[in-house]
This record gives sequence, C-alpha cells and structure tokens, in this order.
Amino acid sequence: MASHIVTASGTGAERGTQLGEQLAEQLQVAWNRWVVHFSRNDQDADDLAQRLAEVGGWETAERYCPDLVAELESMAEAANMPWYQMAGLSMLDESWALTGGMGCTAIAITREDSRAAGQNMDLPDWTDSLQTVLNIRDSSGLGVVAATYPGCLATMGMNSNGVVVVVNALDLHLNLTGMPVDFVTRGALHQPTAQDAIDFIREIPHAVGQNYTVLDSKDLFMVEADASEVIDVPLHPLVSAHTNHAFTREYTGSEGSYARMAAVEDHRDEILTAADIKRTLLNKDSGVCFTTGRWREDMYSFMSLVGDANSKQVWVNSAPAKGGSYEEIPFL
Repeated sequence: MASHIVTASGTGAERGTQLGEQLAEQLQVAWNRWVVHFSRNDQDADDLAQRLAEVGGWETAERYCPDLVAELESMAEAANMPWYQMAGLSMLDESWALTGGMGCTAIAITREDSRAAGQNMDLPDWTDSLQTVLNIRDSSGLGVVAATYPGCLATMGMNSNGVVVVVNALDLHLNLTGMPVDFVTRGALHQPTAQDAIDFIREIPHAVGQNYTVLDSKDLFMVEADASEVIDVPLHPLVSAHTNHAFTREYTGSEGSYARMAAVEDHRDEILTAADIKRTLLNKDSGVCFTTGRWREDMYSFMSLVGDANSKQVWVNSAPAKGGSYEEIPFL
C-alpha cells in the first residue's frame, strides 16, 4: 500500500486549513468507521465523541499547544466537519481509556555509531486503508513527518532535527483534564532536541497512560507517563524497547505485550542499524507483530515508522506485516 502523503506549512490555523481541504473526504470515511467500530463494541459512538469533546484536556492542550488546537479546529472547519467528530477522531487513546484496547512495539538503538528508533503502531481495523503521512513545516521552519490517520495529529513521528518520538499505550491512571496523547506526541515533535521534547513531556499533565520513547543523535529518553506521574524507564545500553505493559510499577499486561517484548530481546544482538529495525518490525516470524490478547481481536499493524537520528532520514511503511515496504519521506 502506498502512503497517502499530505503536506502543510505555516501556523497551526494555516496548516489545519490546508490539511482539511486535502483530507475532507477521508475525514468523513474515518468518522463513519469510528462510529461503526464503537457501535459494534457496545458503545454509543456519538455520545462517546461528545464526551471526549467536552473533557478538560482541551483546556490543557490550549494552554500548552495552542498552535495544535488551532490546527485541528481549522481542519474541521475546512472539511466542514462538526467539531465533536474531529475531537473524537483525535482522541483514540482517550477513547481506549474509556472502552479498552491497545497495542504497539517500539525499538531504539544507542550504539556508538548508530542511533535510530522506530515502531509498529497497532490500531483497530477501522483505520485500515486510511494510513496517512503528514509532512509539515511549522512557522519556525522545523519539519515534522508524522504517521497517522485523518483526524489524528500524530501516532508517531520524526522531525527535521533528527528527533524521533514513538509511543506505547499503557493502562494506567487516567484523568481526562490532562493532555491528550495526540498533543503530547505532536508537541514533542515540534521541539528542537530530544532533551527539549522530554522536558515538555515531563512538564505537562497527562490524560492517560503512555510510554514515550524520544531519541536524537545525542540522547535517548524513555518514560512512562500517566495522570499521576512521569517515571523514567531503565534503558539498555545498546537496544532499548517497549511494548504495552509498564516496567516502572506493578502491572499485568496482555500476553501479546510480553511476547513482543521478549521477541525484541531475543533479536537484540541483530539490531545494529535503522535497516535492522525495519527488518525486525517487518518479520512476522520475529514475534514483534504478535497480536494475541488485544481487545476483541480487531487490532492489526497499522503503520510502521523508523527514523535515523544521525542521517536525519525517516521511513514509513503503510502496510507492515502485510508485505509493505518502507518509503523515505523527505522533510519539507
């Protein structure tokens, strides 16, 4: 499957208008599928989206990331989409916190001559065929490439300074007055260094549990954040990884999460470069694409992103575990 790449530049409002015009049709498809997905899992989808549009996390996002709130608002306006529908689409992790479901495998290399990170993002199957790459240049001139679906600010990404941000959902403490995951991820991607990105992540209140892995050519940080605290995760000196169970507190995760983490550990000595991360994430036999133990068994490998912090290159695969290939995305 070829990546659907959309570009935008300027302020948040300007970017949102450009994205809304390009994605209007896909946004409607995404909303219709979102409704079917939650309805078939015994949720009132319209009510859920209305609830998500009214949580206090929007005030937090406005305080810390007003440019990104403006991007979403302008996207909804340009696509002629009701705001509550856009809000629902953008808060997938928060909807999981209310209904259940998660997946993903992240890998980061910190060898002497190699610094790279990537992940397979696992999402519900309603997102299939909606894989989208946002290629954005903000008003400061920083480029951001984000793997996503229409209505989502970012599921993972890399910026033109070589900062890679990948994430894993965790079933931890929640408080929906905290920052939604979409805004944390994109907010971190608009920081000039990994240190600045992790400082941003540590400073803000969080709505739901999430692991954030942040890497550039100098630093690697991995934290587990939730509504109560942000805790540093112990790192491996050469190849660190995370799936969907917490390492920093007592936690019982899904069978699939432990299996995927063990698979990365088993292949650690073979993961030397960004190319090896791609190979590991693509190899069904490696165990990293394992999907047992997810909510209603409707999860799949949605997209994969790998970034090389030294060369400042980023690659996206819109059909990992389905024979897809990685495509380099040049920054605007």
